[in-house]
Amino acid sequence: MGGGRVIIDHGRPLPQQVVVDIRGRVARGELAPGDPLPATRLLARELGISRGSVVTAYEQLVAEGFLTATHGGTRVNPELPRPLPQRRARPAGAPADFQPTELRPGAPVTGVLTTGLWRSAWRAAAADPRPHPASGSAELRELLATHIRRARQVDVDPERILVTAGARDGLRLALGALGGRGGVSGTGTLAVEEPGYPSLTGIPRALGWRTVPVDTAAFREAPTSPALPAGAQAVLVTPNHQFPWGERMPAGQRLSLLGAARRAEAMIIEDDYDAELRSTPAPLLSLDPGERVIMLGSFAKTLSPAVGLGYLVAPAPLLERMRPLCVPVSGIVQDAMTRFLAQDGLRRHVARARRIERQRRALFTEVFPEGVPMEGGLHAVVLLAPQADEAGAVAACHRAGLGVAGMSAYWASPGAAAGPGVVLGLGARTPERLRELLVRLREALTPYGPRPRPERAARD
Repeated sequence: MGGGRVIIDHGRPLPQQVVVDIRGRVARGELAPGDPLPATRLLARELGISRGSVVTAYEQLVAEGFLTATHGGTRVNPELPRPLPQRRARPAGAPADFQPTELRPGAPVTGVLTTGLWRSAWRAAAADPRPHPASGSAELRELLATHIRRARQVDVDPERILVTAGARDGLRLALGALGGRGGVSGTGTLAVEEPGYPSLTGIPRALGWRTVPVDTAAFREAPTSPALPAGAQAVLVTPNHQFPWGERMPAGQRLSLLGAARRAEAMIIEDDYDAELRSTPAPLLSLDPGERVIMLGSFAKTLSPAVGLGYLVAPAPLLERMRPLCVPVSGIVQDAMTRFLAQDGLRRHVARARRIERQRRALFTEVFPEGVPMEGGLHAVVLLAPQADEAGAVAACHRAGLGVAGMSAYWASPGAAAGPGVVLGLGARTPERLRELLVRLREALTPYGPRPRPERAARD
């Protein structure tokens, strides 16, 4: 795969380090669609890890749609779009492959994987590895049902839960069941909330689905409820923490959306990401007597993307179509999470993470009082002057070593973004480091006129 391969840190789950490295190479264009990957035994020998770790990593990337596996070997999915060549802005003297990571959206608060409770759970799981069904460990699914009941106020039968490698894997399973094409390729139309998270909305396109952007703010309580786009088999939404605005979907809008799905005989795929970190209403799943909702859950934001674990809750008929598509998640990861949940480790971590999140949002508001208000979350939005050059502002931030993203990246429709702006993450290592980075960001954005969000742009 070329030089600069991942440096293995034996203090973190090994398969996830390989997954993150390969994902990054695909995203940067270092691995192009159709490129072959090394045999698992060869790569394991080169990295000095077990072949099983590499097999688990490859299986997860196949599940996510990044790789394809055939009798001829493993390759980058040839159906993936080729990334556009980019000139990377970088500080003077930085190496040519510089990519700023500070303030990058999506990064969690680090530290949970170094706590004694998680380390103990991981060591115990690694010392006694056990096989599990592709749909997930029965014990873990029982504990996940308890977690969903306590954290999300929904009673769920453990038999309706599938263990996944995260939200992307859950979305792959949902689309595979709805499209009936084995989750590898398929035909179908998916309405996608706009704006939305591009790393998730790219999955349906990679699987051959047509995506149609939809502004879910249109779903209000009204005499005539709006309809889903014609022909849509499903709609993908984030009702409890819309990205990047960070808003909740109002109750009337939720009911209107459920009504539209029933009339169209379509499914709602609900991404319930990072809900444990905020006081949020119960998910759409709780309002769904007609079994129209598939709920995706993940521990990427709550714990770390390195855990590579999530879950899916779906109606029984769809589950029967999903089970044959399941790719087993690492048994060690499942058993470690089982122990972590059973020992109340997640609840303790969430309580700590909420405190940290409040502190970091307060720091952001202190440095950017005009920043877009939102209820929790570890990302933030700063809007710029209406005529500001968003690309220029992002480039200036990158030159300052700050990995912010432009607001326009979260809209599929050209020109649909609500004005220029940047999205940033608040997952820096320490509060002191976050303050330093935010001050640096303020300096980089000052020429572009940070401004409050106009009332007319805000959604109810």
